[in-house]
Amino acid sequence: MKLGFKAGLTAVAIAITAVLVFLSIERILERERTENQINALREEIYRSRVAADRCRGSLQTSQAALLELGVAIDSLKRVVDGYETIPGRGVPAQNYDAYMSVFDEYNDSVGVWEGREDRLRTAETACRTTIQEHNLLTDSLQAMLTAAGIITE
Repeated sequence: MKLGFKAGLTAVAIAITAVLVFLSIERILERERTENQINALREEIYRSRVAADRCRGSLQTSQAALLELGVAIDSLKRVVDGYETIPGRGVPAQNYDAYMSVFDEYNDSVGVWEGREDRLRTAETACRTTIQEHNLLTDSLQAMLTAAGIITE
């Protein structure tokens, strides 16, 4: 009877040990999965931040160029207005070719400015989306780190 009891006790001890080993391995694997998810999300956030920074830089460059073009257009408008405000009969014949040249340049520049403004608005919308996606990824990482107990709120 003693031998059967010892064998039974040994079997229970082996079963408990196996369960503990299994649970330990499962916990280690879960920790590795969480760590891999966190690392993947961090890499995605990095790429997203680079895209957002590039987008912002591009917007700043485009805005500066649009402002410069606006200054040039304003200057052309003043020249056109100068020709058109000659008292009496309008633009004198001897100045008409120069006036038309500046007038055409002014009109062409306004069209260019409108096209650039439209592209800038489209780019701003795209950048806003890129920045929002980056913020969502950051929030996801924050939630994941909190859920894993790595940080507290």
